Amino acid sequence: MSTVIDFEAVRHRVKLVRDSGETKLYENRDGVACPVCDEPFDEGLVTECSSRQVTPGGGVRLCLARDDDQLFIFTHA
Repeated sequence: MSTVIDFEAVRHRVKLVRDSGETKLYENRDGVACPVCDEPFDEGLVTECSSRQVTPGGGVRLCLARDDDQLFIFTHA
């Protein structure tokens, strides 16, 4: 399976907010489409961890996708 989204390819349209080595959080600054629902996402989290706890605020919708090595979580406010 190919990568769900290549954040390096859209790096001029997103901002890397946090990088822990295993997990990266990106802020969408230019309406990049979510690969799950095709609507612009607010934040994209990509992790190589097999499990991850997330605590979204109220009213936040999540889209999830997985490739061979990574889990992707996209938030929509």
